[in-house]
Order: sequence, then structure tokens, then C-alpha cells
Amino acid sequence: MAILDSTFNPAIRMALHSSLTTEALPDAMIALNIYLGAAEAEILRRDPDAASRTGTELIVVQNAAVLMTAALLAPAVELMQSEYIPGGGYRYQRPEVNWKERAALLRQRAESELTTLLSPSSPSLSARPTLFAVASRTFRSYP
Repeated sequence: MAILDSTFNPAIRMALHSSLTTEALPDAMIALNIYLGAAEAEILRRDPDAASRTGTELIVVQNAAVLMTAALLAPAVELMQSEYIPGGGYRYQRPEVNWKERAALLRQRAESELTTLLSPSSPSLSARPTLFAVASRTFRSYP
């Protein structure tokens, strides 16, 4: 079962840049296995249960997959920034974005989403401050 479908393509575009349209970044490009497939494979490698999660956990997994897909697409989007048609006098260039930084930020956000899902939510005895862990084992009640 896939984590994302084509309804998430606008979110992937928005994660990259708010000016991206379906013409600038087609659905077919997002759906390529080197982008969407690789992102889902990475999520499933980190969380083998990702495809079967439900509720808020599913939303976290989908957010991570959207961000990971966007991070993988960022270097390709960098190459699509300017367009020039000789003889027609047409020239277009999108606003400058540091796509390497953007990809790193998107990866970091994807990792953060996965960490919230995969890290334990309740502190164990070893996570308690030493004073309280020791005190709870040595407490004696006096009459």
C-alpha cells in the first residue's frame, strides 16, 4: 500500500515553493520512482509499519513522506528555474532560492516528523533524573 497518492502533489509543490504550479512541476515528475518511490521507501525503511498506521500517526507519516519527496525533488527544481526562447525575446526566471538549503531543511523536517512518531512518548526509569530514580528505590517510611 502506498503512503501517498496524487492528491498529495499540491502539498509537495507547496513544500518546495509556493509559486510552483502543475506546469512548472508536473504530477508525472513527482510520481517518478526516483522521487516519490524513493521517499516512500525511505519512510518504510525507517518505520516498517508506516503503511498500516491510522489516525494522527498516519498524518505524521504522510507529512514525513511529503517532505522527503520534496527534499528529493529540490535539486531537479533548481534546474527548472529559468527559461529562454531565442528569437522570441522571451525570458523568464523564478526568484532565487538556495535549493541545497531548502532540501536540507525539508529533510530535517521529515526527520523531525518521523522522530515524533518513532521515539518513546513516556519516560522510562532510566530517563528520569537520577535523584528521583534513586529516591524511589530507597524510600522507607518511618513510624
